[in-house]
Amino acid sequence: MSDDTTKEKISVSSYVERLLHYTPGLQHLSTYQREWFRSDLVAGAVVFAVLIPSNLAYGELAGFTPVVGLYAGFVAMLAYALFSSSRQIIIGPESTTAILLATTVAPLAMGDSARYAVLAGALALFVGLICLLAGRFRLGFVSDFFSKPILTGYITGTSIVVIISQLGKMFGISLSSVEISDKFFELISKLDQTHMLTLAFGIITLIILFCIRIFAPRLPGPLIVVVGAIIVSTVFHLEEFGIAIVGDIASGLPEMHVPLISFSDFQVLIPAAIAISVIMFTDGTLTGRVFAKKNHYKLDSNKELIAFGAANICTGFFQGFPVGASQTKTAVNDSAGGKSQLSSIIAAGLVILFLIFFTSVLSNLPLVALGAIVIVAGYCLIDIGEFRSIYQARRSEFVLAILTLVGVLVFGLIEGVALAVGFSLLEFIRRIYRPHSSILGIHEGKDGFHGVSSEGEKFFFPGLVVYKFDAPLFFANASYFSSDLSSVLSTSEEPVRYLLLDAEAITDLDSSASDMLRELVEELHEKKIIVGITGAGCMLIEMMHKTGIEEIVGLENIFPTIRSGIIAFGERYLEDQES
Repeated sequence: MSDDTTKEKISVSSYVERLLHYTPGLQHLSTYQREWFRSDLVAGAVVFAVLIPSNLAYGELAGFTPVVGLYAGFVAMLAYALFSSSRQIIIGPESTTAILLATTVAPLAMGDSARYAVLAGALALFVGLICLLAGRFRLGFVSDFFSKPILTGYITGTSIVVIISQLGKMFGISLSSVEISDKFFELISKLDQTHMLTLAFGIITLIILFCIRIFAPRLPGPLIVVVGAIIVSTVFHLEEFGIAIVGDIASGLPEMHVPLISFSDFQVLIPAAIAISVIMFTDGTLTGRVFAKKNHYKLDSNKELIAFGAANICTGFFQGFPVGASQTKTAVNDSAGGKSQLSSIIAAGLVILFLIFFTSVLSNLPLVALGAIVIVAGYCLIDIGEFRSIYQARRSEFVLAILTLVGVLVFGLIEGVALAVGFSLLEFIRRIYRPHSSILGIHEGKDGFHGVSSEGEKFFFPGLVVYKFDAPLFFANASYFSSDLSSVLSTSEEPVRYLLLDAEAITDLDSSASDMLRELVEELHEKKIIVGITGAGCMLIEMMHKTGIEEIVGLENIFPTIRSGIIAFGERYLEDQES
């Protein structure tokens, strides 16, 4: 074999390895096991049956004709399947992205449907580019900054917004308002225009959906409702009685186009694109981690960013709009036995066949049925139990969740999230600025050391105080540490002879805090109080060595654990008593 042939094979092999590195889905399919195919085929068919009604509903929620939800779905699913490290996530239109799109784009489009489609495509492209750049620079950790209270409040607020947005369809009233609060008050003012037959049809549809969800949760409720609504509408000619229907839908696949916008549109869309990117990625990553853990593989958050980016760029070029991970369809895929990204590809292939040959069956579908599907989906995302658990764990986090919820409802989705993140940062600063501290003692029947706060708890021996500070020491809380510790020592019932500082939570020490601690130790030494430090980590020990604190405290007074410090000081106490 010639050297040129060898080099060519090495070059091809290197190219293939690089391709597989950037396409985890393709890499997983390259090692596909034949026995998985049956499970993936069944899962793909089940996902297809579930996504048809939901994607139609979310396409309409996003401000398009319902079929656009199918366009966005299949294009995104194909792209995501190649680039994603998740084997179960199903991506597509979702309530959060749909409502964010509608509230952002509708004021710019001003009723022009062609302009609306261009702006939606551009927004999807921006979301995709942001995700690609974030993945390229390994910013997957950003999702960790969205705490549970923020996500809980945001999802609940979004769900309420989604429900309100569909009430016009339920009552058969045409609403012109864009802002959700304006839409609600407009609905109230027009209640006398309610189309009673539409309302009755919508209520019956809601009852059926809830009954299926409660008594037969394994059945595809939305699909049953869509099929049943089409049959009833066709047989009884509901359009003639004033019930709005989907109407004629052109068959075929979407054409590729480049959405061109002005710079002023760009300035408005970018903040929305950033908000959608962060929320969509955070929600998708949390969902992916759950199913990755369940199915025993690891999820790469940075590759997920690239996968979300590829999916949104593709749907932006093919008459779609921003998409995200669907918790419902992902759960369906997993429960149906989906083993790999092939189940998503199969579902997308079935959507393509549907768009080419079967769109005509949707023409008689009442819009109120799609509204009912969205309302039930929104209702099911509201988790009161989650608020209750947050309240029981920490009141301040409960307040943060409520503030996020109220912010979304009052100020809008993007503004509400921005406020929530701001409040979250303030709460974080507050905890660090005024952290928890305690005097440690022992309690009968409990292992370890606990804050002394009730009867039955006691100190170790007279003159010893064990003090714990639950935060890194830096310039902002150094004076608080000093005053709090001084207060503890001055109010002690016994004259303090030994102070043991539990420094396990003091993971860092800046120059301001170092000066404070050195001066405090010297002051305590003047008062004949011996200071010991326990549980210090490597970084703290290094800083104490550099700043001279280690020398002032004394190596003999630095202990690995609280127990070892208490024993050492206890021996000195006994020696002092004997002398």
